[in-house]
Amino acid sequence: MKTDLELMALKTIVDVYHRYSIREGEIDLLNFNDFKTLLTENNPEYLEKLFKETDLNKDKDLTFEEFTIVLSKVADDAHRIIHKDDRCTPDKD
Repeated sequence: MKTDLELMALKTIVDVYHRYSIREGEIDLLNFNDFKTLLTENNPEYLEKLFKETDLNKDKDLTFEEFTIVLSKVADDAHRIIHKDDRCTPDKD
């Protein structure tokens, strides 16, 4: 059974996805413009690489399942940056 905190965190992730996935295109799909707006990252090359990596079926939209991969990659990259191991730049894999 999930704790209240875990349920609230999961609901927040789903709510954020839905808030941005309804802006353009089909409802419940996150296209690149929606994705870019969501992350508001200053590094467009990183965003493009991240989007392409996680758009598993290459349809130029992210399903919620693909979006969860984005969350994992962004969290991992943030963790690396915090520890001064910046491996999230587009030129490095």
